[in-house]
Amino acid sequence: MRDLLTDILKASAPAEAVTWLQERIAEQEARFSKRPFYYAFSGVSRHFPKHGRLEVTPEEAARVRERSPGLSVDHWDVFRLARVLMLLALEKQEKSVFLETIAALLNTADLREQAAIYSAYPLLPHQEDLVESAIDGLRSNIVDVFDSIALNNPFPAARFTDAAWNQMVLKAIFISRPLYRISGLETRRNADLAAAISYLAHERWAAGRRIPAEAWRNCVGFVSDEISADLHHLLETGEPTDREAAALVLASDGDPRLADLRGRLEGEIDAIGAGTLSWDRLGEKLEFPVTLNGSPAKA
Repeated sequence: MRDLLTDILKASAPAEAVTWLQERIAEQEARFSKRPFYYAFSGVSRHFPKHGRLEVTPEEAARVRERSPGLSVDHWDVFRLARVLMLLALEKQEKSVFLETIAALLNTADLREQAAIYSAYPLLPHQEDLVESAIDGLRSNIVDVFDSIALNNPFPAARFTDAAWNQMVLKAIFISRPLYRISGLETRRNADLAAAISYLAHERWAAGRRIPAEAWRNCVGFVSDEISADLHHLLETGEPTDREAAALVLASDGDPRLADLRGRLEGEIDAIGAGTLSWDRLGEKLEFPVTLNGSPAKA
């Protein structure tokens, strides 16, 4: 993985900056020393361009996912990737040294450094000992820090308890983060989360508000009588995305008691069969609404 990430960095960053980074990594692997390591980790900002965009080809993105399923570096910048590579130099250190170094970095890190540290978690050793710090990081009110843990990062799905996972997903809904970018959303669905989604929806409806349509993705496979009634309600809202979400929930549930609902959503269910409607497509549409000229409003 390190060679692949280095190649990605080389394509987006100045050659002299990459050379500086590789020299620092080699020094630390040959003879690790905490203070020089901290200086090098922080020093990334002095050697790499401040707003350096990371260019990742589809082939490179696929290779990253192949080696670490659920991981995506598409939304990283060169600062983050350079710092992640620096952190990978800690792999051969004793567990106590490794954990002390990660803790010390987090205690002094600025926001971009924190995001890099959390992004590296699925690639680092001793992951069972990093769980609490990841949960603590999710308490941040800084969206970039939250996103570095919750989005395109397989660490939470692999390591969190159901309770911690559910709290992360619910916070993502509260702060309007794109759920389709949460790695492992399907595999970590559970009855408690589905019930919490229903409860939140009722709270919002009572206040004249809605929950994001893709939140119902967490209810697939857990359609209780309460959630069945919620799906009926979605059809009454008149919102196309709510109807699409209801159809996506129902498409994988053959329960006879839901036949009436499926009958009212034939068009949407046909779109699912044709491949033009999916949870990811719905999530993308909600994240990047279509503009007046018909183009997605991506940044």
